[in-house]
This record gives sequence, C-alpha cells and structure tokens, in this order.
Amino acid sequence: MSDPAVQWVATTLFGALSVYSLWRLMTSRHPLAGTGHLFHLGMNLVMVAMVWPWWARLPMLPQVAFFVAGAAGFAAAAGWYGLDAPSRGRTPDGRRAGHHESARCQATHAVMMLAMVWALAVMTRHGGHAAAHVAEHAAAAVPLDAPTAAAGAVLAVLLVVGGALFLVAAVRHARGGDRVGLDRAGLDRAGLDLLTGGLMSLGTAAMCGLMLAG
Repeated sequence: MSDPAVQWVATTLFGALSVYSLWRLMTSRHPLAGTGHLFHLGMNLVMVAMVWPWWARLPMLPQVAFFVAGAAGFAAAAGWYGLDAPSRGRTPDGRRAGHHESARCQATHAVMMLAMVWALAVMTRHGGHAAAHVAEHAAAAVPLDAPTAAAGAVLAVLLVVGGALFLVAAVRHARGGDRVGLDRAGLDRAGLDLLTGGLMSLGTAAMCGLMLAG
C-alpha cells in the first residue's frame, strides 16, 4: 500500500470514479439511486485516502458507520428488488430491469461496502495500534489471522465475480444499442453505471488482494 506505483494508480482510478459518483449524485433524479451514488462517492474518496499515510489521522468511527450503513442499504435494496421482480415480470438478476433495479447489482454494491469495513478493520488492527505508527508506515505488513484472511479472500472473490458480471452487462448493453439510458446530452448513463460499477468492484478486489498479500 505504501508503494508509490500503487498509491498513484489507486489515486488516479478512484479519483476518477469519485468525480463520476459526484456527477451522478448531483444529476440523479431518483432518491435510491442518489443514495447509492453518495455511498460510492464516500467509498472512492476513502479508497484514495487509504493509500496515503495521512489517512491514519482521519476519524475511524464515522468511516465504519458510513460503510455499515451503505452495506445495509444496498442489501435491503437487493432483497427488495429480488422479491419484487417476479411481481413485475422481471427476473431477479435484473436482465429486464434497470441497473438500480437489479438485485444482483445491488448485492455487489453491498459487498463493496462490506469490503471497506473489512479493510478499515485490517488497517487499524494490523497496521499498528497507534495512529502515529500507521501514519509513518502506512499499512504495515503484518500477517493476518486466519478468520480475517478468510473473510478478505471471500470478499475479494465476490468482488471479482461481481465486477466481471458488471462488465459483461456493460458489453451486452452496448451491443444492444439500448437508447433508454441516454440523457439529453446523449450520454449513456446506464452503460456508464455498469462500466464504473465493474471498475469499482475490481479495483476494490485488487486493494483487498494487496492487503491479503501483505
């Protein structure tokens, strides 16, 4: 995490995703979608901060509370859309539904939030007991205990699978030539949401992998 290449790649990727999340938050017309973009904005900003030593000086409890709330919100949305889809003639994976009405997509978002909680726990418990120590050494390489490592591995696998499904859906959406997601400026918001969702999921998986590798 303290490698300059990792720091700048993560900053570039999640910085760009932060800008996108902010734009989608400001232009969203649906409260649920807007809330989702808010959680992802927070996630992307924290991901940028995590790779730099000064992250250790940020208060931890608000970050944990934010991502726990995000995980609960996305999980509730996934359950709602999964149960409600059949009544509207839609499949639970959202193939005929919009991006934000897909139980599968919402579940992947929930996993992203859980991965952030896991990462925060690892960086505070294993990166050093004193904030000053973490600030000096970023995330120090300390072996993870078996349960923590297993949880991180499961989250990373789920994120890779979810990210791949996002990208497959984005390709299918592009090939389908669906014009429903276009806004007045001609931007395909639905396609961009799928693409950025895949990048967020795979990027978070990569960060989890780096922490697991120590």
